[in-house]
Amino acid sequence: MKKFTPYITFLALLPLGHATAAPQLSAQSIIVNPTPTGLNVNIRTNRTVNSQQIPSYAPGDHLEFYTRANKDAYVYLFNVDAQDQVTLLSSNGLRAQGNLLKANTSQRFPEKGEASTFLLTLPQGLNRLLAVASLVPLDFRPLTTQTSAQGEMTPVNVKGQAGLGQALTVALRSVPPQNWTTATTQYTIARRALSGLPELDVKALKTQVNFRQNARLSEVFAAYADHLRAEGYLVTQSQYRQGAAQGVFVRQGAQLRQVMLEVAQRDQTFFVKLMRQK
Repeated sequence: MKKFTPYITFLALLPLGHATAAPQLSAQSIIVNPTPTGLNVNIRTNRTVNSQQIPSYAPGDHLEFYTRANKDAYVYLFNVDAQDQVTLLSSNGLRAQGNLLKANTSQRFPEKGEASTFLLTLPQGLNRLLAVASLVPLDFRPLTTQTSAQGEMTPVNVKGQAGLGQALTVALRSVPPQNWTTATTQYTIARRALSGLPELDVKALKTQVNFRQNARLSEVFAAYADHLRAEGYLVTQSQYRQGAAQGVFVRQGAQLRQVMLEVAQRDQTFFVKLMRQK
C-alpha cells in the first residue's frame, strides 16, 4: 500500500488574523513561535563560539552549518545575505519532503566531503541564518525559483528577513503551534575589493577575458559574482576545485536567463568565461 505523506503549502501572503499562538515576526529571530513547545532546534557555524560573537569568513575559507533537533523533524535552512537576498539551502537541491533530521543527530551543510562553495557567491556584510524545524513536511516550492540547474542554493522570491518572516508566517499558520520551532545564528563575509578587473558582456552568448592579477581564485570569482548580482542574477549552483571555480546564475523576468561563470587560474593569470545557457 502506497504511503501518503501530508504536505502543507501556501500560495499567497494573506493578511494575518488575530488567532492566538500565531507566528510572530522578530527583528532578531526573523520569526518565533510564541507557544511553548517540546521541539527544539539549534543552528551554528563551524566557527560559532557563542551568541555574542559573530564569526567572520572570507572567500576561500571553509564554511559549515550544523543543525540539531531533539525530535525527528523536517529542517529547512534559509540564508539572508547582506543584500537581502534569501536562499533556501539544501545539499541535494530543493526536495518537496524536506530534510528529515533524526532526533539528537547533527546535520551538516554542505554534506561531509563536499567543498564549501557557498562563500564564493555571497556579498560582503552580515548574513543571518534561520533554521525552521517542523514535525510535518512543508512545501516551499511556490516561493522559489526553479531551474534545470538546481543545486545547493535555491533562490527564494522574497526580499530580506521581513519578507521571509511574513512568508513563513503564512506557511506555518496551518501547523499546530506545538509542532514547529525556529533558531537563528549570524556570520559575516569580509573580503577586499578588487579594482581594475576587465568587464564581461552579460548580454553576449559567450564572452571571455584573460588578465593577470595578484589575487586568489576565490576573490576573483566573488568579484564577478558581484557583477552578475548587480545585473539581477542569482546563484543556484557553484563548484570549486583546485585552480578553477564554476557557478550557474539565473535571472527572472519575461524570460528566464541562465548563465554559467567559469574562472580558472594559472599562477597569477586568470581566465574568465561567461556563457549563456538559456
